[in-house]
Amino acid sequence: MSTEPRTVTLHTSDHGDVTLPEPSWCVGHPDQRAEYKVDVSHDGPEHVIAPGGRETFTAFLTQAPFSDVDRSIGLHVEVADLTGTCTPDEVEQLADDLVESVEQLRVLGRQLADLLDGGER
Repeated sequence: MSTEPRTVTLHTSDHGDVTLPEPSWCVGHPDQRAEYKVDVSHDGPEHVIAPGGRETFTAFLTQAPFSDVDRSIGLHVEVADLTGTCTPDEVEQLADDLVESVEQLRVLGRQLADLLDGGER
């Protein structure tokens, strides 16, 4: 197995072809074209958090290496649409699902911390 760092070349409309290191956790770049260099991002696999079949969150590692704001690796978290009127039993179930979801988010957060502690930025 090669120990060479992985790289990816993406075409941008403002800087042409841009070659950059690709982190081991990145799932690749299905669209090899980015409008702007600053929009280039590395994304990890998406984790759908759905206790009991109710989707509460999706989360994935992400990094925008040319960002003007923050270039560090982070966990992108999206909240599902949990809007609705509930019965007392449904409220209890929602609360239980949220507690389980929080535990899963904490696991992903610890994985991110381990990745950052291992020196990957």
